[in-house]
Amino acid sequence: MNNPFYEYLQLLDQIGEQVEHLTDLAKQKITAVRNDDLLALDEILKQEQASSLLFRGLEQKQSALLNSTGLKGIPLSSLAENFPPKMRLEAKQCIEQLQTRYRVYQTSAEVARNTLECNLHEIEKVLASMSPASAGGPGYQPAEPEIPSSMKTDFRA
Repeated sequence: MNNPFYEYLQLLDQIGEQVEHLTDLAKQKITAVRNDDLLALDEILKQEQASSLLFRGLEQKQSALLNSTGLKGIPLSSLAENFPPKMRLEAKQCIEQLQTRYRVYQTSAEVARNTLECNLHEIEKVLASMSPASAGGPGYQPAEPEIPSSMKTDFRA
């Protein structure tokens, strides 16, 4: 017989592994941006999209397991207290490990975001210096549309 509490701990481990994978992708993203490697950055973004699909599946599985264990609505930080007594220590360790992995990911993702933003600001500055007369932005030149003479109306008639 399957133990839904044990299955939930296994799911938390899977989520933790995926969070670690996202952390690695964030570090790779930082390197790609610093090296001006757009192809590598594009590949990393594709991998992040694939990970988001995987997280959706894990989220559905988590919802089902939370319902079957009766833990729905309980915050992650106090989840271990609601496990069977024999599993509480294991649950506490698993949850703490997941929280640690997530904090590391948050830090890496913040650095990656800041690096991307800094480089985008640099690109904007370069583009602005290349064409100082453009008011609308790169490549955009607003112009008044010319109405064909056959469509003009003489209101004095």
